Amino acid sequence: MAKEITKKHIIDCFNTLSRKYSIDNITVNMIVAEAGVSKSTFYRLFLDKYDVMNYNYKLVLDEIFEKTKFKSWGELFINILTFVEKDSKRVKNAFLSEGINSYEKFVFDYSFNRMNDKFFEKHGHYLGKNEIYSAKIVIYGCVNTVRDWLFDGRPISKVELAQQIDRTIPEEYQILC
Repeated sequence: MAKEITKKHIIDCFNTLSRKYSIDNITVNMIVAEAGVSKSTFYRLFLDKYDVMNYNYKLVLDEIFEKTKFKSWGELFINILTFVEKDSKRVKNAFLSEGINSYEKFVFDYSFNRMNDKFFEKHGHYLGKNEIYSAKIVIYGCVNTVRDWLFDGRPISKVELAQQIDRTIPEEYQILC
């Protein structure tokens, strides 16, 4: 139990830092100083700062997907956009990271795996070769649309954006909700 409490504390401190700095500018030294833990404690719980970021956002996304029952992509995206609005500074800073460990890549990979698992639940097999690419188009589009919406100053309401996303999801993926 103490391990989980310490892990949560480190994540909370990481979140505090990520409201002030982009992920690329946060260091493990900054995280351990903010959390008041030793580097050895940090490294017993996480591989690096990206592991903290990924674990943190996996918890958020799992909560959105698991605890919220939604009937459409629009409902799903209202929940996602509510999270983005609630902590927009942190999400914006997360989107500023680039490369193999970027937040955008993590969200894409996580979402693709969720979609593939949902497809398996509904059809008894994973996405096929052609389905993989159409699923990637959908997910890239959704991730980048949310990113643009955030960086453009949220020019339309989250409900309007969620409705637009819902209307663009191909019929074969509508059943995955």
